[in-house]
Amino acid sequence: MGFYGKQPVNPEKCTATYIWTGLDTPGFFSVYVEGDAQNYSYGFDLVRDSHFVGGLKVDSMGWTGPLGKGTTPYKDSGSFQGVYRSEIIISGSNGNFKIPVKEIPYDKVEEYIKSKEMEKV
Repeated sequence: MGFYGKQPVNPEKCTATYIWTGLDTPGFFSVYVEGDAQNYSYGFDLVRDSHFVGGLKVDSMGWTGPLGKGTTPYKDSGSFQGVYRSEIIISGSNGNFKIPVKEIPYDKVEEYIKSKEMEKV
C-alpha cells in the first residue's frame, strides 16, 4: 500500500521565478523542482504550506509504494500567487532549502513565455 509524503529534492536543480502581471497587481511564482524519489513513487505535486508565515514555502509531495530498491528521477512544476520575495523555501523529505527568485517584469512577460515555449520544442 502506498503512502503520501514529502519527496527528496535536489536544491541545485530547483528554480523559482516571479512573474509580475502589471502595475499595482500581485504576480505569481513559477516553481520548478527536481529530485530522486524512492522507487516506486508517483503522483508528484507541489503544495503550498498554508501554515508558513513570512513568504512562500512549497512542499514537494508524492505517493510512494510499494517500496522498491533504488531511486527514480522526477520533475515537477507549479505556480503560486503572492507578493514578491527575493527567496522562497522548497521543502522535501531531505530538508528545507532557500531558493533565490528571479524576477520577470510585467513588460517582459511575453518574451519570457515565448522563450519557455521554445525550450519545450
